[in-house]
Amino acid sequence: MLKLPVSQPDEGVSTAVKHALGWLVLGNAVGLYLSLLLLKPQWQLGEWTYGRWVPVHLNVQLYGWTALPLVAWLFSIYEVKFSKAASWASAAVWAWTAALALGAVHWLTGVTGGKIFLDWKDGALWAFVVALSILWLVLAVAWQERARTWSRPRRRFSLGGLLVLAMVPASIVLTASPKTYPPIDPTTGGPSGSSLLGSSLIVVGLMLMLPRVVAGTGKGRAGWGTWIYFGFCWLFFGVAESIGGTHFDWWQNVSLLLMPPWAWLLLRDWNGFAWPRGSRVWRMAMFAWWALLVSTAYLMYFPWVLDRIKFTQGLVAHSHLAMAGFTTAFCGLLAVLLTGRRLAGTFTVLLWNVAALVMVVTLATLGWREGGEPSWMIENPLWRVAGLLIRSLCGAVMLGASLVWLKNWRTA
Repeated sequence: MLKLPVSQPDEGVSTAVKHALGWLVLGNAVGLYLSLLLLKPQWQLGEWTYGRWVPVHLNVQLYGWTALPLVAWLFSIYEVKFSKAASWASAAVWAWTAALALGAVHWLTGVTGGKIFLDWKDGALWAFVVALSILWLVLAVAWQERARTWSRPRRRFSLGGLLVLAMVPASIVLTASPKTYPPIDPTTGGPSGSSLLGSSLIVVGLMLMLPRVVAGTGKGRAGWGTWIYFGFCWLFFGVAESIGGTHFDWWQNVSLLLMPPWAWLLLRDWNGFAWPRGSRVWRMAMFAWWALLVSTAYLMYFPWVLDRIKFTQGLVAHSHLAMAGFTTAFCGLLAVLLTGRRLAGTFTVLLWNVAALVMVVTLATLGWREGGEPSWMIENPLWRVAGLLIRSLCGAVMLGASLVWLKNWRTA
């Protein structure tokens, strides 16, 4: 696929990355406040309770910091900056940010559908649907104008992407409804192995696609074996998902066992590309977090492990491993590749990742002890206070790093 140049300024991409960094700062600030509330509950701001701030923190990180770099990637793939829709790209980003801001107001006032990461309801839901629709129209206009200059495979692939994206607004309305619920394992209340495989394969697909669209020269080292294995994983997901089952069924366990090989397959593939300066530190961090993520996910899937940590800081540790670790590295790398600009110096990137790792290890330790000693809910032991304090200190470091990244981006 065509490697798009980044030398020409792209207002839509730049705006999306800037807004993403702004949401990252806000999400980190809310996360730090939540960690402090665990130490000092009396710092609660009136009716804006811990429970109301949690969806703000989660959704700002997902739909702000994580999603907007992907929006920037879509602008790049569809060459929006070379089309008549270029002037509307920034407007689409602002509509997205406005919908997310309205969502935050809803969640703080208790208006939520009650589903994690799908808290959209009432006005916020429809504002987000409008933002998604505006984004799709921008991409569609760009495709109609630019597709004639592309090769036939790229034209068909991008058209297929538009058709899939056209279903997203309706999918959000459907999945956000309290009447629907994702597949769960009835023995634990957690997701099934096959559902975890399916969501992970989407990430694998993005990682296979990324260097072929926006990296430097090279064809990668995936080979037919990698693509056949990718198709087999999707086939296994479809079969296992249709059958259902629990942790004790072999096909649900095998679903997660299919993921660890991707830690090596993707790294080998990416080594077949030439990468621009400023991207190495992000790539190293991303693959380190990815290897840790796919390996620990399987260990946590065992019932006797999940039953002990599922209502503790242990699951909080795993979510930070995924979001603060892997996702942040992926989004940082994407920003560098799309814009040709260094998002941050090596020191702040390392500082972020060290703080995130210390936080994850601390939360995992807390979670394991909490699951084995429920007396902490009454006694508030010193080990738990110390762990929560470390978590807050790490959050402060990460907030500081994100502020530096935003400042560097705005002044570059």
